[in-house]
Amino acid sequence: MKLTKELLYRLSLLTLFGFSILGILIIYNFQNISIQEALLGGEHWFLQLSYGLTYGFIAAFAALAIIRTQLLAPITSFYSSLFSSLNLTVEDVFFYSFCAGVGEEVFFRAALQPFFGIWLTALIFVAIHGYLDPRNWRMMLYGTLLVIITAGMGYLFQTVGLLAAASSHFAFDLAMFGYLIFYRKAE
Repeated sequence: MKLTKELLYRLSLLTLFGFSILGILIIYNFQNISIQEALLGGEHWFLQLSYGLTYGFIAAFAALAIIRTQLLAPITSFYSSLFSSLNLTVEDVFFYSFCAGVGEEVFFRAALQPFFGIWLTALIFVAIHGYLDPRNWRMMLYGTLLVIITAGMGYLFQTVGLLAAASSHFAFDLAMFGYLIFYRKAE
C-alpha cells in the first residue's frame, strides 16, 4: 500500500475517532472511574497544556539531536523520503499531529495504561508503530529512545492528566513531522 496524502488523512481520522471511541468503551466497561474523570481529570487544563507542550517539545528536540547524527542518518532519510512526495502543508502537519495526540493518548494512556502500567504501555505503543524492529539495530536504538519518551507521556498522564499527555504527543509529532517534511528538505 502506497502512502498518499489522502490515506494519511483517513488514517488520522481513524486514529482520532476509532482509538478515542475504543478507549472510551474500555474505560466505560472495564474501569472503576467515570469517563469524565478519565478524560478530564487531573490538574487545571492550563497547567496540563503547559506541562504537556513543554515536555513534548523538549522530548522532540532531544530526539532530533539524536536522529540528526550520522548513526541514525539512514532512519532519518527513510522517513524524510516517505513524506517528501506527499506535498504536505503546515495545516496537514497540525492536523495529523492533533489526531495522533488525542486519539492515541485516549486509547493508550486513559484506556490501556491503567491495566498494563506505564512502561509496558509505552513498549506496546512503540512496538505497534514499528520502531522496535530487531532486524534493524538503528531502528531499535531509536525505538528505545521512543519508549523512554513515551513513558514520560505516561507519567504526565498519571500525575498531571490526559490533556498533558495528549498535548505532549501533539508537540512531539508536530516537531518531528516539521523537521522531516520542511526543515530537512532545506538542509
